[in-house]
Amino acid sequence: MFLLAWIILFAGLFLFFYYYDKSDSTVYAANHSEYILSADKNGHYRIQGRINEFPVEFLVDTGATYVAIPENVANRLNIKGRYPLTISTANGQITGSLTRLQKLSFGSFELNDIKAVIIPGDDKDTVLLGMNVLSQFNIAQEENRLVLRRRVK
Repeated sequence: MFLLAWIILFAGLFLFFYYYDKSDSTVYAANHSEYILSADKNGHYRIQGRINEFPVEFLVDTGATYVAIPENVANRLNIKGRYPLTISTANGQITGSLTRLQKLSFGSFELNDIKAVIIPGDDKDTVLLGMNVLSQFNIAQEENRLVLRRRVK
């Protein structure tokens, strides 16, 4: 009986922290020219999108030079690295693999031939949406909302 109580306690704690840590970013409005997000409880902006038609979750990261794909996501999407690249991260330098994505999309926006880096040993499921994509948009932040507007060429 004592063991069963511990199992139920640990299962309950696991489920609580599993769902507590889930993103609650919301798209307020999406149209052909802009995409408006609200921040999650940690102040991050997350976007549901696609890489080469496969669904992924993006985390907006203005500190990332390129789109950064965790190795496990790259393997799942069958994305191969082409060239080694030294990357400076908050945890020091690592060697990743530079690649190109045929298509990256979210909302009504579609971008083609996008540079990305595969981050080795990263078991996260979230892809960082870096400045090589974000620089193609005008970005405005107000309170807990982020507005991405496609730049006119």
